[in-house]
Amino acid sequence: MTENDGQDRLFGPNPSGLDESPHGMMVLVIVGMIVGLLSGMFGIGGGTVIVPVLVWLGLSQRHAAATSMLAIVPTSISGVISYAHNGNVDWVAAALLSNAQSCYARAELEMTGLAGVLDGVIISSEEKIRKPARDLYMLALDREFVTAKHALMVGNDEQNDIVGARTAGIDGLYFRTEISPADDPETSSYAVRSFTGADYEGLLDYVLNA
Repeated sequence: MTENDGQDRLFGPNPSGLDESPHGMMVLVIVGMIVGLLSGMFGIGGGTVIVPVLVWLGLSQRHAAATSMLAIVPTSISGVISYAHNGNVDWVAAALLSNAQSCYARAELEMTGLAGVLDGVIISSEEKIRKPARDLYMLALDREFVTAKHALMVGNDEQNDIVGARTAGIDGLYFRTEISPADDPETSSYAVRSFTGADYEGLLDYVLNA
């Protein structure tokens, strides 16, 4: 009985199906280098190259797919770090949620240059839902791919902005401005923070230190 036979009795056969001899490992390394070169040159990924090659080398379909997904992790991390270093990662998404008429709101966004800055624009007249309806806030979360606990509503209308957001589980930050409803309070008890006027420095400080 060989040493490998003893290991098979204790642990069972190698579930991957790979040839783990020195020759087999050398073939695996060479194939990996070729696959990496092809992927880099032509922009093709694991589903196209890595999985079929691993199956050809002896892995089961399930093991090949799992190995391919694991290989994505370090490359994804390095890619994010590279893009973040060059300032190309949008860590904070900003979307406009408005009850204004689309024909006016869109034109004003273009005129002020905000259209190219915002990640999303959701206007009630286009969606046929008005604030403070919970569905409009849930739509915004879905569009921006964020959860309620990672979102913050900033508004100057307590009922439509702050209370409406709260029904969707979103924290609200309240600006009491000259165009707020006349019966709005100076400080909203429904908001996590309230400011007098459009205090953007206060907003930035809250977002960075919350």
